[in-house]
Amino acid sequence: MKKIFLLIQGHTKYCDKVLENVKDVENVIWSTENCMPAGDLEKIANSNVSLLQVSKPLFNGYGNVNIQINSTVHGLEFAKSLKATHVIKVRSDLIFANPKSFIDKYNFDDRIHQMAYCKHTDKCVPLTHHYDGLIDWVKYNYSDLVKDTNDYNYIADFANLGPIDEMITFWSLPHENSLVPIPAEFKIVLRYLKLKGYKDVKLSYEYLSSIFGFFMTFCKEADTPLISLKHGWTTNDLLNNIDVEWVG
Repeated sequence: MKKIFLLIQGHTKYCDKVLENVKDVENVIWSTENCMPAGDLEKIANSNVSLLQVSKPLFNGYGNVNIQINSTVHGLEFAKSLKATHVIKVRSDLIFANPKSFIDKYNFDDRIHQMAYCKHTDKCVPLTHHYDGLIDWVKYNYSDLVKDTNDYNYIADFANLGPIDEMITFWSLPHENSLVPIPAEFKIVLRYLKLKGYKDVKLSYEYLSSIFGFFMTFCKEADTPLISLKHGWTTNDLLNNIDVEWVG
C-alpha cells in the first residue's frame, strides 16, 4: 500500500499561506534551516505539519544549490524513516490549489515525475546566452552520457515526485565547494541519468519523457494547478506562455 508524503522544502516566508493550504493533508513534512524566524518555526511545529530543522551549509553553492539539496535530502530521509513509499517535493513558495485532490488522483508509479519541461522559443534569449559555459561544462563532465548537445532546454526543478529511494538518489547531488555557474537543473538531472546507467542521452522533451513522467498538464485537467506565492503565476498560466514553452 502506498504511503505518500508531501515534502515542503525551503524558507518560511509564506508560512501562514502554506500551512493554511495543507491543513487537511496527511503526512506533510516541512524541511527548513534552523535559522528561520522562531515565530514561523513555532507555527509549523504546532500545526499538522512535521517540522524538520537542518543546519545551513557553510557554503551556499551557485544559486543556493547546496541549501536546496541539503534540506531536500534530509527531508526525504526523514520521510523514509516514517515509512513513506512516495514523496512529492515542492518548494516552500509553491502550493497546489488542492493538494489533497492531487494526492488522491495522481497515478504514482515507479518513476520520477517532474513538474514540466521548459523549452525556450525563438521569442526569448536562448539559455546558452545566459550561461555561455553550459555547452563546455556538459561536454567536459558528461561527454560519455549526452549524445545531443544542441538542445539545451531543461526540466524545471520547482517540484517533482516519485518513489522514496529514487527521490533520494535523484536529489543527492554532492555539495559544491566553489561556484559552478550552471543551473541546478542540469547538475541534478544529468548526474541522476549517469547514475542510472543511461547512454546516448538527448536533452529533448521527446527523449526525457521516455524516462520521466510529467504532471503539469494533469494539474490543469484535475483543476489543482501549482501556484507561485512569490510571483503570482499558476502552472496553467505557464502552459499559455508564448516566450517559453512549458511541456508536461
